[in-house]
Amino acid sequence: MTPRMSMVCRLCFSIGIASMLVHGASVGQSALAQIPEAAGEQATSEAAEPLTLTLEDAVTMALQRNWDIQLADLALAEAEAAIGEAKAPDRFQLSLESSYSRLGPQTVAMPSDHAHKYGVALYKSLYSSGRNQTILTLARLNVDVKGLETVVARRQIALDAATAFYNVARAIGFFEVAGEKLTSAREHWRLASARYEAGAVPRFDVMRAEVEVANAEQQLIVAQAAVEIAKGVLKRLLAIEVTQPLQLVTTPHPSPIVVDPNLCIAMANQRREEIVVLDTSSTGFARDYAWNLTLSLSKSLSDGGASRSKEQQALWRAEQARALLGKVADDIELQVWHAYLNLEETRHRLSLAAKTVELAQEALRIAEVRYDAGLATPVEVTDARVALAAARTNQVDAIYGYQIAEAKLLSAINASEDDLELLAPRSETQ
Repeated sequence: MTPRMSMVCRLCFSIGIASMLVHGASVGQSALAQIPEAAGEQATSEAAEPLTLTLEDAVTMALQRNWDIQLADLALAEAEAAIGEAKAPDRFQLSLESSYSRLGPQTVAMPSDHAHKYGVALYKSLYSSGRNQTILTLARLNVDVKGLETVVARRQIALDAATAFYNVARAIGFFEVAGEKLTSAREHWRLASARYEAGAVPRFDVMRAEVEVANAEQQLIVAQAAVEIAKGVLKRLLAIEVTQPLQLVTTPHPSPIVVDPNLCIAMANQRREEIVVLDTSSTGFARDYAWNLTLSLSKSLSDGGASRSKEQQALWRAEQARALLGKVADDIELQVWHAYLNLEETRHRLSLAAKTVELAQEALRIAEVRYDAGLATPVEVTDARVALAAARTNQVDAIYGYQIAEAKLLSAINASEDDLELLAPRSETQ
């Protein structure tokens, strides 16, 4: 690329995104808890006020507004309404009967050619040999299952909201890193231009610095788009308009913790609702015999084996529930184990990332000093700058990756942050 073409391309590119990059050039020192305006929304005079959210706000709003939870709650309400129907056979049932008939022409004289008939029927099941109780047990079990689905849906939505919140914060962190890289590249371009004007470096140094600035500008645009995409996912979970501006208030950097996987699994086995409900399912069936006693003293002599078949179905359902209980317990143990491993991985990454950033910052400082003294090439400075950007990106990824991993572990255990101290490894004296 010729010097003229390089300069023209850079100027055209810069003019197209100048309004966006005014703020992007100064984000290098901003804290991750702040939302840059350029990454937040494309503000205009007519734009709505941004919705400020903390993590707790996002989770609460998702639990109140998410459509999946509303559907689960409605299914639970339907199951609860069915209990009344299951109780009906054991209650008094009253009915009114009426009929009317009219006769056509008769060869024999009749007192009347039409007739009315009225009747009242009162029904009460006195004993069903467990049939009615089984129906009621199944209805209540269905309520337990729907309640479990509601609880599981709420726990999953809470986790999804926390994950989406941290993903937005991570995307904003990446945007800030891109802004820092652009600021650094522009400073290097300024320094290279000044040294070129002084005749200390060739024109190649300025051209390379221009290319580095252009690349950094493109990376900033990509990072901004990623922020908006991440916000879109969060907005969907919160059931708000996708055009609603958002501003996040993030927590300070996490303090990594060490947990005992055995304690995590034990607590999950005690707290996960799936195990409790399935344990009830495996023991909640009664036998259903083939006869029925009511006020009319009726007794079914033969139903073609239907009652026997229903009894066998109930018994097999109980066996299925017991088998499913074992499977779910194993699945929960594996889920907790994977969450624990993910937490350990991100904990080590977080510790290593901080050290890497320090080394990369020092390496860039040395490279810039060497270049200013005429001892280093622009390639050396560019490589050092790329290494620092990669280290900062890895640090941001580790920070929010750890917070997501911690949220997933607590969700798998069905625990809260207040329970973390209960999961710490214990000494033999404890």
